[in-house]
Amino acid sequence: MAEVGVTALATRGAGVLSGGELARVLLARALAVEAPLLLADEPVAALDPYHQLALMDTLRGRAAAGAGILVVLHDLTLAARFLDRVILMDRGRIAADGPPADMLSPERLEAIYRILPLSGEHQRQRWLLPWQRSDTASGG
Repeated sequence: MAEVGVTALATRGAGVLSGGELARVLLARALAVEAPLLLADEPVAALDPYHQLALMDTLRGRAAAGAGILVVLHDLTLAARFLDRVILMDRGRIAADGPPADMLSPERLEAIYRILPLSGEHQRQRWLLPWQRSDTASGG
């Protein structure tokens, strides 16, 4: 619970927790199992930006310690910053698989997701924003 900052919530029932608090408690429960593989579907969806970054730091730390972490994300910047490998899906099938720098290129994002991103770097870490829909690309 301390690892994800929910120790103070230990005495509260699940029914009175906010969506973000509940998500963090469920993550704490999943991490407590110490399974060799963690599957997390949109683990940052209900979290504020601070807790999104904290959660991604926690998952990255677990991965660095040898755990397998599979995360489903729609946030391009979090994927670019925190993931070692990105698998892009298109219509339920794997469209591309590889390092984030290669997978999250403007050309690939346009071809698969029909978006034109803005991107840059800060402190040697890449960021991406889905900026504009592309009406010329196929896919989706």
